[in-house]
Amino acid sequence: MKPLELVEQGRFLGEEFLLWLWMRGLAEGGSSGLNGDLSACFIDDAVILLSERGDVKELSLRKGNPAESREAFEALSRGMRPSKAKARLLSGDMEWTFVLNAASLDTTAMKLPPSQAKDPAGRVADRLFLLEEGLAHLERRFTQFLALRTEAPRDLEEALKHWVRQGLSGVQDEVPWAGD
Repeated sequence: MKPLELVEQGRFLGEEFLLWLWMRGLAEGGSSGLNGDLSACFIDDAVILLSERGDVKELSLRKGNPAESREAFEALSRGMRPSKAKARLLSGDMEWTFVLNAASLDTTAMKLPPSQAKDPAGRVADRLFLLEEGLAHLERRFTQFLALRTEAPRDLEEALKHWVRQGLSGVQDEVPWAGD
């Protein structure tokens, strides 16, 4: 089997992981669910959703708060799956932002917390440490997701479906220009 075919076959796992991160961000305050881990991860201001069926194959939601938008939950309820999302990870006073690609589970455009070092070698060492720290937070979440997915896949699937249904029913249909 060709490497790209293997990636394509495993894409669903990254899509489910992105969806799980999205759900945890909105429903669980972004926690990983691990004891002692006080970090939080949220889907930020950009989400790309894909579908193989229907007239719309790709939906890009940007700016504002697309993770909580009615458009996002409607797309999810129609079977669209997250392909890429900008994420924000917080731990103490440190913050990382990055784009997570579901197909390859790689991160791009990572913005690290500022370095405290004054000398160039110290800044490089700080940045490497901060990069490893941010990726370690993400890896712990992925490990937690895999544990849930292998131990109770039906429970995870039901939790995700319930969250999408709840998102559809919980969003208000108010328009800003409507007067009282």
